[in-house]
Amino acid sequence: MGHARSMPSAASSRRAGAASAGYGTVGVMTGLVALSCCGRSWVGPDRAHCCGRHGGCGQVFDDAALWDAHRSRGACRNPKELAELGLARTKNGIWIRQ
Repeated sequence: MGHARSMPSAASSRRAGAASAGYGTVGVMTGLVALSCCGRSWVGPDRAHCCGRHGGCGQVFDDAALWDAHRSRGACRNPKELAELGLARTKNGIWIRQ
């Protein structure tokens, strides 16, 4: 005959976890949104992506206003033109204001 074991309740597990240093917080980032499309990856819900699957250039911009600026003539501007608009590309490939 086997021995019956009682399982800890969820509340007691949370209390035990809270007593452990960092339990439940290591590697957890709140409010972080990671996205990818067209072979590009970026972090942040406010970024604007010009989707290559729908005829866009595939670039990622810091916000919607920069996306609008890169399409102000009805077509995507090339990187040289984006630099002339005062934009710079981060090491992660996101276009930002200089």
